[in-house]
Formats: sequence, C-alpha cells, structure tokens
Amino acid sequence: MKEKKKLLVLHGPNLNLLGKREPEIYGTLTLEDLNELIRREAEEIGAEADSFQSNNEGTLIDLIHEAESKYEGIIFNPGAFTHYSIALRDALAGVTVPAIEVHLSNIYGREEFRHHSVIAPAAWGQISGLGPQSYLLAMRALVKKDSMTFLPGDNLPEEKSNKKQTAGRGRHFESKTRAVRGAIDVQANDENEILEATTELLQQIVTNNNIVKEDVAAVVFSLTVDLNAVFPAKAARQMGWTDVPLFDVVEVDVPGALPRCIRVLMLLNTDRSIKEIKHAYLRGASVLRQDLQIAETATPYFSQK
Repeated sequence: MKEKKKLLVLHGPNLNLLGKREPEIYGTLTLEDLNELIRREAEEIGAEADSFQSNNEGTLIDLIHEAESKYEGIIFNPGAFTHYSIALRDALAGVTVPAIEVHLSNIYGREEFRHHSVIAPAAWGQISGLGPQSYLLAMRALVKKDSMTFLPGDNLPEEKSNKKQTAGRGRHFESKTRAVRGAIDVQANDENEILEATTELLQQIVTNNNIVKEDVAAVVFSLTVDLNAVFPAKAARQMGWTDVPLFDVVEVDVPGALPRCIRVLMLLNTDRSIKEIKHAYLRGASVLRQDLQIAETATPYFSQK
C-alpha cells in the first residue's frame, strides 16, 4: 500500500478571526470550517494534513524547521507576514521541504503595500485569490509534485522533452504550459444564461488561439458571489470536455467588483509564446482589460468531434 504524503498547513496571523474579520474580503468561512475542508481534501487525494495557526512569527518559524523530517510539503498562508518577514522567508529557504504560499484574497488586487511578497522567492509556488480553493489546489500540486516531468525554474531535460506533432502542420514542437484568461458577464443569475455565456467565452478563447481539445490541460472557472444558479463547468462538459480537468470556484466578494461575472483560466499545452496568447474579455467584462484586442466573432467548438 502506497504511503500517504504528509502535508503541513500553516495559517499565519489573524486567520483565527476568519468568519468575523472583514467577511466582504475573506468570506464567512471560519478557520474550523477551512480546516475541515483541508481534512476532507487530504482524505480525497490520499494524503495527511496537519493544520496549525499562530499569530507568533517565532512559532511559525519553529514549525517550518520541524517540518524537515516530518512532512513532504508545506502550504503556508503567512498573512501580513507575507510582506515583511525576512525571518520566515529564510526559514523556508533553510529547509528542503517544498512550500506553496497561499492567500484567500487576491493580494495583487488590494492595497499597494500587499502587492509584494518577501516569502514568494523561497516558495515553490504561489496561489492567490481563490478563497479556500487556494489551499486545496496547493495540496493537490504538492501531492503530484514528484510525478511532474520538471519543476518551475528548471530546464526541461532533452530526454524528457514534451514533443508532439500537431495535426496538419507536419512539424514537431516543444510544448509549454501557458495560461489563457477570459471573462464575460451576464444579466441575471439564470442557469441557461450562465451556460450560454460560458460556452460563448470558451468558443472565443478556442478560436483566438486555434486550440484543439487535446491541448487543454485544465480549466478553472470562477464566479462572483451573486451567481449560484449553476456551475459553469457544466457548459464545458456539454461541449464534450469530459476528459479535461475542470474546477469551479467562488470568488471573494470584493466591493466594486464587476457583478455577475464569469472568469476562466485555461491551462494550455502549446508552442505559442506568452506574447502570442490571446485572452478574451467579452460583453461588459471588456472593461476589465481594455488593453486587449477582442475578436468580434466566435465559431463552434468541437461540437462534431
């Protein structure tokens, strides 16, 4: 029987106030609720997770030091320590256990002083702004870490190069994972309207980037809190994306955010450079990225395949 991976989950200062502190930013989930979600996720993915919360920098440093011989991964929400604790950054850099920095809210969409993380350079990765899903996705990434062919920042070994031949092009290329972003808004919290809008957005992204289904690694859908009639991933399944990993998340309620908005983050295996990737912001969501050139038409996607 395969031994379960052990993960350490660290909640930093003020996270004991979850559910009470600024619920418009952090939501109404309590720390106990969050830890229960983490426990269930660990059980689902065949791992074990120990969760600790502390408002004390020294306690968190000690827990990181002790992780060296006890855990295979660290999920760490440093709270306000994110922005200035060199001591915690050095603690992570001083152990060989891979760590992912997580945040419930999008720190890059908030006050300017929150935009910089001194922790990130010592972490394996960072997930921000997906609410509780930030923790759960980090857990899955750490559990699957050893099966990845290469790590962020590494050079892709020649013998493990992910080369593929694309239909009709007659050439091989070295595939890289790129992220394609998109958003669209709807007029009402209606199931059919949400599904139709999601389909329109996915078709536009596919058309803009000449995507074939086999190149899609995963898709994350996020909804503003005023949309709960249906999960948008249902639209992708209706389009035949049954073998593509699909994730639905609900965004943190941020004052002034575009209402009734559906966002998509598509992870794509492609030979395109970052500059060649075309994002899609449709209808009222075009105000979110007015710098992007939005195509005016879309064609059906994989409906006959």
